Amino acid sequence: MAKFDLYVPQQQRVLIYGKVQGVGFRLWIRNVANTLSLVGSCRQLPDGSCEAIVQGERNLVKQFIVACKRGPSEATVERVEVSVMPVDTALGRFDVER
Repeated sequence: MAKFDLYVPQQQRVLIYGKVQGVGFRLWIRNVANTLSLVGSCRQLPDGSCEAIVQGERNLVKQFIVACKRGPSEATVERVEVSVMPVDTALGRFDVER
């Protein structure tokens, strides 16, 4: 990978499994995304997992995924699944969906 590839925008779908509901996980994710200047959204899924769609510079998205594997202190992350999605130029901030 060329050095400049790190700055190419990319979008990832991140599924986080474990104790990630009822522990402030989505608000924590939003803070991480905002700190890294990423856009997208996150929501709880019916199976108890959390889904985050995150977009930004490749190296910042990688940092976001590393943070999701750790989670906030109240959470217990069992596993994280990541898949690439097409970039959406309409995204302008990071939202927490209810």
